[in-house]
Amino acid sequence: MTTFQYYSRLLRPYRWKYALAMVGVLINISDMVVPMFISASIDAASLKKPDASHIILSALLWVVGIAIVRTFTFVASRYVIVGVSRHTAYDLRNIIYDRLLKLSDRFFVGMSTGEIMNRASSDVQSVTMFLGMGGNLFPNAVLRTILGTILMISISWKLAIPVLLFVPALFFIEYLFGKKIFKLYRVVQDYNDKVVSRVQENYSGARTIRSYNQEDHEKRMYKGMMDKYVQTIRPLNVMDALFWPILNMASWTPVLIILWYGGVLYMQGQITLGGLSAFIAYVSLMIWPIISLGWVTNLYQRSNASLKRIVEITEAVPDIKSPPNPYRPKTVGGEIELKDVKLSYGTETNSIDGISIVIPKGQVVGVVGPVGSGKSSFGKLLLRVWDPDSGEVSIDGVDIRKWDLKTLRKSFGYVPQDNFLFSASIGENIAFAKPDATKEEIEKVAEMVQIRDEIERFPEGFGTVVGERGVTLSGGQRQRVAIARALLLDPPIMLLDDPLSAVDTSTEDAIIDTLEPIIKGRTTIIIAHRVSAMRLADRIIVLDKGRVVEDGAHQELMAKGGYYADLVEKQRLATQIGQEGINA
Repeated sequence: MTTFQYYSRLLRPYRWKYALAMVGVLINISDMVVPMFISASIDAASLKKPDASHIILSALLWVVGIAIVRTFTFVASRYVIVGVSRHTAYDLRNIIYDRLLKLSDRFFVGMSTGEIMNRASSDVQSVTMFLGMGGNLFPNAVLRTILGTILMISISWKLAIPVLLFVPALFFIEYLFGKKIFKLYRVVQDYNDKVVSRVQENYSGARTIRSYNQEDHEKRMYKGMMDKYVQTIRPLNVMDALFWPILNMASWTPVLIILWYGGVLYMQGQITLGGLSAFIAYVSLMIWPIISLGWVTNLYQRSNASLKRIVEITEAVPDIKSPPNPYRPKTVGGEIELKDVKLSYGTETNSIDGISIVIPKGQVVGVVGPVGSGKSSFGKLLLRVWDPDSGEVSIDGVDIRKWDLKTLRKSFGYVPQDNFLFSASIGENIAFAKPDATKEEIEKVAEMVQIRDEIERFPEGFGTVVGERGVTLSGGQRQRVAIARALLLDPPIMLLDDPLSAVDTSTEDAIIDTLEPIIKGRTTIIIAHRVSAMRLADRIIVLDKGRVVEDGAHQELMAKGGYYADLVEKQRLATQIGQEGINA
């Protein structure tokens, strides 16, 4: 899709408003006939025509009438066009937001948060500027140039030809500068992504920066980035600085031609004094439109560069979506099967390498393994965040790629490793999975995870705002709020990704006690580094390099003396040493 087609698609809902604004622009160029009235008045006076007074009075009344009408149409058309541009920005941001929510993790590989934020803000603003200011200036400038050309030829084609020969030269200057500005602005915006991303990372990691006394280092890093940003934007500033003086100087060249050649024609009697005056007026009226075309060219090139970056998001096709006629079961049993599944994330090494397992309905399965063994990838496959390169993941005997995506994900109560909480109230965070949940439902799941009493001790209770990422809550509280959120839908399958990663031993015991009655009767997958969570499991799967290396109950794996038994012993000793240190 070309940029013109994309602009047309954005403006299509507002085409009638835009058409009305164009009518206003058309009326607004009525001042182009004013020099003709000036010419008639000057000629009537200089030639001492008998009806000179009437001609001059009529011209005056026409000029006043045109000024009044133009004032109204100018305000009205500008209001409509700028309003359309704002509505378009609103639509464009919604399109970006909607598409970002639908795109899979694969799209975001190598793309920073700052880059996405910049495209949804700065780039959208560039497009809005072009549609607003450019949408008003461009048709106005084109119509004035065309009408002015016709009127000048009607006065004196001999004087019009040398003057109009300079118009293509002006357009050529605008083209050359516009092409260069497009490339430079794209470079500037790409680097601006890095700056915004750095600011976002430092804000999110402010505690870490302060904890390691790295404030000065980060200041230096940011200053270095800003110094490079200044160097990156300098060529664009140079282009802007050269563009306007060169265009302005070239625009006044026709005036010099009129003063010389027009004077010659007047002396030869081939043009009247009024005609010469009108000619000068037309050139003056056309200088600004031609210069404004240069500004519109500048806006267009910037907007075009931004639009291409935006289109990379809005036109991206989600690779994970519901198929035509998707499978929507009335009830979900919860039996899970993986058949020779492989997943590589597009690299040469498989994160999941030929796994084949069956998890019966209602079974609690623990998944352990060293870092990089494929544990989190296992969870991503079940939620269909990623599709396998080969093999099949099925639930209740149906390949999950045939499922309706919303139905599939609603079947899971998912507790992520980082326990992401939004900057909202505790109640709103719990109700995130079910926005229409009643107060009683929210309180019930909070009771189930044994956090209701703690929440009610806060001054605002469930209405307490937790801050960005739940910063005001302890690790254990965030963990239990995340579990409560997962339980709100009463899912048949629970997927817990390292639920004990951010808590101490006492909180760990409390969470395990909380989980035990909750997972009863549900198919549950517990991905963990700590083997303490495995006491809830009926079965334990050990992964290493994307393969199942051990599979069985706790006692069976301990008897084998493999990786799992070794992990249990290491963590037991670590706990024992830590406890002895406390007692000492």
